[in-house]
Amino acid sequence: MPPIRSNDHSDIPIISSDDEESTLVPSTQASTPGLFVNSALSPLTEIEDDDDDSASQLPVKQARFSRSSRKFYRESLPAPIRARRKPSMSDPSSPQSETITVNGHVLTPTIVFDTFWRWCAERKSIDDRRRAGEPFPWTQDEIMQTKFFCNTYRVLDKTSQYIITQVIQKGSQEPVEIVFRVVLFNIFTKIETWQWLEKRLGSITWKDYNQESYMNVLEERAQTHTLYTGAFQSPGPKWDYPETYKNHLLLLETLMDNDIAGKLQKFKSMEKAYAFIASFPSMGDFKSYQLLLNLSYSSVINFSGNDFVVPGIGAVSGLGKMFGKSIENAAKVDPNIRIAVIRYMMETQQQHFRRLGLQLSGLGPNRLPMELADIEHAICEVDKYARKAHPWIVDNKNGRSELRRKWTPSSEPYPATPVLPQAWSHARRNITRRCNRMPSVQKRWAVEKIVTHRVVRGRIECNVHWYGYSAKDDTWEPVETLFEDIPEVVDDYWKKYFGKSYSVA
Repeated sequence: MPPIRSNDHSDIPIISSDDEESTLVPSTQASTPGLFVNSALSPLTEIEDDDDDSASQLPVKQARFSRSSRKFYRESLPAPIRARRKPSMSDPSSPQSETITVNGHVLTPTIVFDTFWRWCAERKSIDDRRRAGEPFPWTQDEIMQTKFFCNTYRVLDKTSQYIITQVIQKGSQEPVEIVFRVVLFNIFTKIETWQWLEKRLGSITWKDYNQESYMNVLEERAQTHTLYTGAFQSPGPKWDYPETYKNHLLLLETLMDNDIAGKLQKFKSMEKAYAFIASFPSMGDFKSYQLLLNLSYSSVINFSGNDFVVPGIGAVSGLGKMFGKSIENAAKVDPNIRIAVIRYMMETQQQHFRRLGLQLSGLGPNRLPMELADIEHAICEVDKYARKAHPWIVDNKNGRSELRRKWTPSSEPYPATPVLPQAWSHARRNITRRCNRMPSVQKRWAVEKIVTHRVVRGRIECNVHWYGYSAKDDTWEPVETLFEDIPEVVDDYWKKYFGKSYSVA
């Protein structure tokens, strides 16, 4: 497994005048009357690309916890759900919002901005109706009747529900074991791959992890099945193997060997935890954020869901459809404008639902509003919805105009109540530490080997060859610094050339 090198591998400083900390206080402000039966459409639908056709069912149990102390009270008792059907969201009769100002930038919404709020309310109502036992189609919107869309709330998606019930809650509750299972699942984000591993290997534990066994089992599966989901696919690190899944296992081992579980528990804010994860080779911005969100369903980390957000490709495209050139122009001078807009949408969601005469039934017994991750998640779905509802509005960067993934209802029983993470009851999750920009990430590089050494002014320097780079990128590094990060590599080199282990002078 490639050793990892970093100049600062214990705690990554994140300093910004934009950082704020606040404590959530239960709200007494009444919101518009709304539905509530309990929370989403396809059988606990998952976070997947619209071209992925996988589907499965999972067991659930009664949700007992909320992720925030905020409670949104209603002015009246919920009316029967079937009486609150809305017309198709593609109906443009209602005017879109006036211009909005975020971070000093004036943004001009298109019709897609209002469609976003209609989609969120209707997608959640579809789930409410289905959980209430109503028959298909659960909506009059023809696009949502036939095309696959994830849920308004990320936690309600099939994959999220599976992570909570089958990956986190099932098995040892030691932090190192929870993190191992979540990271392993997150590599593939495919339920069928996880089930195959359990079938062939039994209990999934870091304690009993054997690289050869895992590689053999995955190699067998790869002969006849796709290991990865259609979403979040990313190239693995270019390390020892031509097969991506084998290099991903090496990355998993690297994360575990660098005490990811212990480090995550020590970080004081969500963005620092993110920066640590994103520092490892091949861990891109959005992939790191999705792993962090999956880990947030466990008790290993306890941060507010409104601390921080990373806009993915779909959300960037969706925001482009919502605000056109106004947000593109703003992004040229303010690289964090999309983060700011997502936060604005999270903070003003009740205002926009009221403006459009909509009700969002909310999440769980406390009818929680959408958090930052839910807003980002829904923007991505509305980006897809707009391809059919508003085909004349095209994102210049994405350019996709079709929804290839169709959806048909499953005949399997649909649970009346979803599972919310038990960890959401932790008091620390009520404290919001706002991060309004992308954190700086100090990337780590993997050392392939020490090529040679030299003495410069009495100090020994080693010529290092890095994984994934050519010889022209080799660098000279002080041996004592290397020894702090990769002692085993330095020791191997010293034994080869000096016949003994390296020792600090």
